[in-house]
Amino acid sequence: MQLGDHLITPRVGYTHHGVYVGFGKVIHYSGYTGGVKEGVMLTSLEEFEQGMQARVIRHDFRRYSAKRIVERAYSRLGEDDYNLLLNNCEHFVSWCIWGVRSSQQVKQAMLGVAMVAGYLFAMWD
Repeated sequence: MQLGDHLITPRVGYTHHGVYVGFGKVIHYSGYTGGVKEGVMLTSLEEFEQGMQARVIRHDFRRYSAKRIVERAYSRLGEDDYNLLLNNCEHFVSWCIWGVRSSQQVKQAMLGVAMVAGYLFAMWD
């Protein structure tokens, strides 16, 4: 694991994302951990993993250096504006790495909803 790495760890029904900031620490958008809404926080790797091993997502292209990715992550510590569809843990990491908020999980879920809705509307014709 290296400074600025994009980490993911499995959860029930989704994957959780964070930025490795060194010294066994991760910054991530906690969201609703244990049913309580929490914001961007610095935790140990162990706390981030919650018993599931984290893995590194490699990116061939990054807009920012590893040092700048970590600086960007630190700049949002304490933010408490979590939104599942618009500002979740994957959006946070994407913003740290590329400067753009994006979530493949949300895109895939929305595509699935659109496909089901299209199917249901087609059945009504």
